[in-house]
Amino acid sequence: MISVGTSKLFIDDLKLEGYLKGLYQEPVRLLGLDKLGEGFHNAGFLLKFLAGGEEKRLVMRVVRGDTGWGHDYLGDRASVLLLQHHLFNAAPKGTCCRSIDVACVTKGGSMVSVGDSVEFFNLVEEVTEGRPYVEDLFEIAKRKTLTGRDIKRCRIAADYLVNLHAVKKRNDFLYLRHIRDLIGHGEMLMGVVDTYPDPRTLNFTSGEEITEIEKRAVIWRNRIKYLTHRLSRIHGDYHPFGNIRFRDDDSMMALDLAREEFGEPADDVSTLTINYLFVSIWQFGDYIQPFKELTETFYRRYLDRTGDEEILRVIAPFYAFRGLVVAHPLYYPEMENEKRRKIFNFIKNVLDSEEFNPKEVKSYLEKP
Repeated sequence: MISVGTSKLFIDDLKLEGYLKGLYQEPVRLLGLDKLGEGFHNAGFLLKFLAGGEEKRLVMRVVRGDTGWGHDYLGDRASVLLLQHHLFNAAPKGTCCRSIDVACVTKGGSMVSVGDSVEFFNLVEEVTEGRPYVEDLFEIAKRKTLTGRDIKRCRIAADYLVNLHAVKKRNDFLYLRHIRDLIGHGEMLMGVVDTYPDPRTLNFTSGEEITEIEKRAVIWRNRIKYLTHRLSRIHGDYHPFGNIRFRDDDSMMALDLAREEFGEPADDVSTLTINYLFVSIWQFGDYIQPFKELTETFYRRYLDRTGDEEILRVIAPFYAFRGLVVAHPLYYPEMENEKRRKIFNFIKNVLDSEEFNPKEVKSYLEKP
């Protein structure tokens, strides 16, 4: 029996061994299935077993269905894992761990019939190398200065997106879907809003302000949704809290590709760069120079190599979405409310601007 959020999932050890035997086509002996932890989206378990006398270690990922985010139904959770199975294995070589399989768990604890399934899980390789990029950002906050390596890694993070976004696709429906999902998907803007506490209990925002942010985001949706020529391969969750990792040799991994394979490049650019702003505000209550330089370094590199100046006229609603994430009182309960207020100022001022200016980020933190 394993716990996933508020749910219990029965897995028969012998039937798990039988499933692994079929997967590896050799004798299998289970050594352990231990919980690694869980977040708002997934629970992870370390699966250890012998296959043909060789010890193997895989991470079993189970999507939680008790936290909203559009994961309420079994089909929602299955779609997440099936898509990520494909995305992990289609990622640029050397940047992501391999996904081994997606399977379902039946009521009897077997991993056999999809029709009789009660849950799905995803097996991926255990990642034991590299460290989350956010640890670099925390070190920068302690030093209040940048090293040559900090600049180098910022450019590497930009180059990953340059190369990824260079893969284009002509499919108007996919672009429309991504812009629609930005506003209404359970994991994106309105889904994030619905996981906030009742606004009447918050002293850094109000229900009226959140409603206004949603309205402005919808206006932006209708402004940009027909820019279908921009459809590109995207990562989908390109943040430094574990998804971006650097090895000692400065090679980079980008894990947990998510949501959609093709979409708007501004999704990825906003996801990383808002965290330069966020860490600065979180640690200092202000947007200080090392993080200002990181933001501008990233944009110079990305814009020079893509020539995509249009992204600055598209990115505002993506910053609104990611701003709501980093200001989330459940995600970062220890952050002071006056710091959340600055992030909300950023959201509203960016939504009010026709074009985002990376050199004016500090001004966006002032009251609207």
